[in-house]
Amino acid sequence: MVTKASPHHAREFDSRDLDLLNEMARRITEIDNSYRAVAEKVGQLYMRADEAGLEQLTEMLDKPMRNASDNQQSFAALLREVRQASQRRR
Repeated sequence: MVTKASPHHAREFDSRDLDLLNEMARRITEIDNSYRAVAEKVGQLYMRADEAGLEQLTEMLDKPMRNASDNQQSFAALLREVRQASQRRR
């Protein structure tokens, strides 16, 4: 979940130069891709455990699977914000 920055932070963020915003977007994209890969791998483990009837393992994987997915979504939202700020600077 992305929270709205305070007006002070918004002014500070908007004053950054385009090169910095582009670098941030590149790095956030890498992190987002990593979280996406982790979420997919945990999801595959979850499905395998579920198919095998390993309820205890399925339960143990539930929270990490949700966390990986939530983290990936947070970074995707952050990436959108950085790209929008970059577009405003152009």
